[in-house]
Amino acid sequence: MARTRKKAEPRRSGGGSSKGASKARTPRATVDVVEEESGFGLEEGIVFFTTILVVAAFLFLDMARAGYGEGMFF
Repeated sequence: MARTRKKAEPRRSGGGSSKGASKARTPRATVDVVEEESGFGLEEGIVFFTTILVVAAFLFLDMARAGYGEGMFF
């Protein structure tokens, strides 16, 4: 028959004056929350411009292929 193992219990430190505990309770630096400015930023502008450029390129290539009867829209 197989033996079952007992789960290991977490070890507890007996003394409260250990060096690790005193280091963990030192005050930490505060974090300032900075709100992003509202509006159209650089990243959004790049995404918008790239999307318009890709759609225009697709339409111009489709219009060029229309001369051969292979265009989807023209």
